[in-house]
Amino acid sequence: MLSRRFLRVKVFQALYSYFQSEDRNMKKLESETFLSLERMHDLYLFFLILGQELTHLSELRMEEAKKKRLPTDEDLNPNTKFIENKVLALLAKNVSLKKQINDNKLSWSKDKELMIKFSAFVREHELFKEYMSTRETSFAEDKKFVIDLYKKIIPDFELLLSEIEDKSIFWGLDEMDFVLSMIIKTIKRFSEDSTMSEPLLPLYRDTKEDKQFVRDLLSKVVENDKANSQLIAAKTKNWDVERIAMVDILLMKLALTEFIYFKSVPVKVTLNEYIELSKWYSTPKSKVFVNGVLDKLVLELKESGELKKMGRGLLEN
Repeated sequence: MLSRRFLRVKVFQALYSYFQSEDRNMKKLESETFLSLERMHDLYLFFLILGQELTHLSELRMEEAKKKRLPTDEDLNPNTKFIENKVLALLAKNVSLKKQINDNKLSWSKDKELMIKFSAFVREHELFKEYMSTRETSFAEDKKFVIDLYKKIIPDFELLLSEIEDKSIFWGLDEMDFVLSMIIKTIKRFSEDSTMSEPLLPLYRDTKEDKQFVRDLLSKVVENDKANSQLIAAKTKNWDVERIAMVDILLMKLALTEFIYFKSVPVKVTLNEYIELSKWYSTPKSKVFVNGVLDKLVLELKESGELKKMGRGLLEN
């Protein structure tokens, strides 16, 4: 589930807090970084059961409508297309999802008022109305609507995002955006042949390698902070160091660490990743600045022999 880019993002965020704090405890830094990653997977699971809450509320509304003193034909014969959505039914029956939800004690039960408001929002959304405009159904149409739910409807409801953000310091808008994209990826894998045993996305693509990557990146950046600072300072002599954004400096320290200590990561990959992150987290001019400084550092490290990549073509690529 978590790409190397997002692992880099989490390490960057953890190190930013670490260097801002007076309490610089490496064990705490590592444990909190891994906790933030685990909470990302909780958020993934939490969003996956959102459809069940919506279908449950829709069923209750239909039952209440039938009890009216003067029910209409629509009340007595409601369109059940949504509550019978085949993709949402697959999620509701998914064995792995059920187990992980129970193990992690995740539930929307304390958010009944929020769910009622969100359900009303969904019913008024154009995509829902379009989906419910007929009673005919197909797996493809059900799947398309669920993707629309996570891709377009949920991001439109700011109250839901705000309430989720308040639930955990690890659940920010960036995390929600990433998790929603992972849920869409999950849904796209479903087919009419899918069963209740359909696998969900794991937290890591390769647990052992990804965890080691995070540990090594954290520790090497901290251990070599002074040396990296000197390398960067030498290449920014014409800049007022105090005016260089701390974010830019930290991103360059992360890149330097990968250049020198991560022998199997191509130089080009490292450059592209941290230049991209500078666009996300720093100033509009940071991309050019970070790129320029890192290019100079790569040349110097090559000349000094400190840049030694293992594997054919890794040095240039």
